[in-house]
Amino acid sequence: MDIFYYWQKLEQDLKSGRVGYFAFNTAKILELKARLPSRIWVFKTPRGMKGAVQLVGSLLVSDEPKVAVNADHPNVIYYDPFSSKSVMFADSGTPERIQEVSGLLQYGFHTAFKSNFSGDAGLQPLESNVVRALEAMSADWAKVQMLERVQDAKKVQPINPFARPSS
Repeated sequence: MDIFYYWQKLEQDLKSGRVGYFAFNTAKILELKARLPSRIWVFKTPRGMKGAVQLVGSLLVSDEPKVAVNADHPNVIYYDPFSSKSVMFADSGTPERIQEVSGLLQYGFHTAFKSNFSGDAGLQPLESNVVRALEAMSADWAKVQMLERVQDAKKVQPINPFARPSS
């Protein structure tokens, strides 16, 4: 099982270097964390395409923070922004890819689409059949390591500079 996360503040967070964790007021993330997810698949609504989603990245979940965390919310899930397995998809914004991803998810997440991913609807479990479909779909897409999308990646420093990235 992995996690579907609708990243509302994607551009803001990448611009400010606020990476390595997602913080929530809702306890739903605790339920999802208890199922030991491997990755967080991140999505956004493409500009001018309400009712569709774009797969923007796949981030490796971490048990502990890899960067200093400044969260206002009580419930946090960590991911490793330094790992080579935390990637952003460079060419996922084509109409064909958006349609393919949206088609895969619209049936299973009908309520989330209907509510425009607000609140808990933006955080969903991705069962293994959907994860396999996303992996197959994105296997040949161009990818960049997540920090390549952060405006000033030098601001993102590991808590322990001697620690190795998660594998």
